[in-house]
Amino acid sequence: MNVSRRIVALFFISAFLLGSGVSFFVQLIFHTPGRHLPQVIGLIFVLMFIAIAGKLLHYQQALNRAKQNLDEAQQLAGLGSWERDLATGKGYWSDNHYRLFNLPPRTVAPNMEEFFMMIHEEDRQQARETVMEAIRTNGSYEIKYRMDGDAGNRVFLSRGKVRHSDSGEPATLIGTIQDITHKHRRDQFREGLLKQKDLFISRLGHDLKTPLTPLVALLPLIRSRTEESRQQELLDLCINNVNHIKDLVAKTLQLARLTSSDDVASGCFDLQLSVSVDSSVSRLAEIFRNHGIAIEHSIPSDMTVRGNREELEELFTQLFSNAVKFSPPGSRVTVEAVCENAVVAVVVRDDGIGLLPEELPHIFDDFYKADHSRHLLGSSGLGLTICRRIVENHGGRISASSPGRDGGTAISFTLEAGGSV
Repeated sequence: MNVSRRIVALFFISAFLLGSGVSFFVQLIFHTPGRHLPQVIGLIFVLMFIAIAGKLLHYQQALNRAKQNLDEAQQLAGLGSWERDLATGKGYWSDNHYRLFNLPPRTVAPNMEEFFMMIHEEDRQQARETVMEAIRTNGSYEIKYRMDGDAGNRVFLSRGKVRHSDSGEPATLIGTIQDITHKHRRDQFREGLLKQKDLFISRLGHDLKTPLTPLVALLPLIRSRTEESRQQELLDLCINNVNHIKDLVAKTLQLARLTSSDDVASGCFDLQLSVSVDSSVSRLAEIFRNHGIAIEHSIPSDMTVRGNREELEELFTQLFSNAVKFSPPGSRVTVEAVCENAVVAVVVRDDGIGLLPEELPHIFDDFYKADHSRHLLGSSGLGLTICRRIVENHGGRISASSPGRDGGTAISFTLEAGGSV
């Protein structure tokens, strides 16, 4: 018997008691006038009982309305909700959960094994292992799967969480189910376009690199054999442009390589962060001296990160080059790092031209050049994009902050902390 039927039954029982109580009360008044008080108390008790039953009936009606609203909301969002008692194995599915699976509603949801058998055989084992691991560890999970025999080959996203008892044992599994077929197909289409873009950039870079090689080698030679000043100026202009194109092609190919890298973790080791910084500083030592810019860091020698040595050195080299390019002579660049909760947070700060608020959201975009001074041949607009890709390949996050023009810029990023080396 459900809650609403119980309340209705309770209401009728209360009405019967009320009628009996009133009848009994009247009889006592006329036959035993000296014993009115107990009967009055009994009547008050019956009336209170009826009032409570009426209030419960009102709450049940409100609960039914809320359930109906929730069901309509789940239909609009393509969501379903579920719950399973891990001790008894009994479960509950919302009405829209059944609709999503093209099943008629049932009083008791399918058991866990029946549910797994509904999943496509190619996704079944992974789904089973993921759910069981969450139960074993009192954790949560997120899985994608298709349904067995589903003509539409739809893709569902299921999220679950284990609730534990006071003793810490897994007690209940709750979660949601969502039809993400359209989103999944859009994501696949977008990934395909991105792969095509990366392939096009890679091919274009290689095609441009071939004719650039003789130009880079021959133009300086021609310049050295020319004595006429006007011709020398024109050749200098050509050399600068060719070098810019060469740098642009190199960074474009580098970005394409970083974007298409499928297994960064295989080349990652525990590295001393200070060594990566010092190596990048050594590469740019002459540039720092020529610009009169000092670089400082106080990173402890025992602070380690998990990363690819070449990529991390390239990350710092790009950040330092960018800082030098847009900082005035006599300024300084500082590097700070702190380790907390297995994450190393690094900040590279300069005293340069800074960034405006509207520039900050785009500073890591491909080919983005913020102000007019960045539209120089020496700037490809890809340096910070390469930095973002390297950090993301290492599972970290990168951001920029600045108080405004001429206030300097701080580039912050995170890396996974390493062990001892």
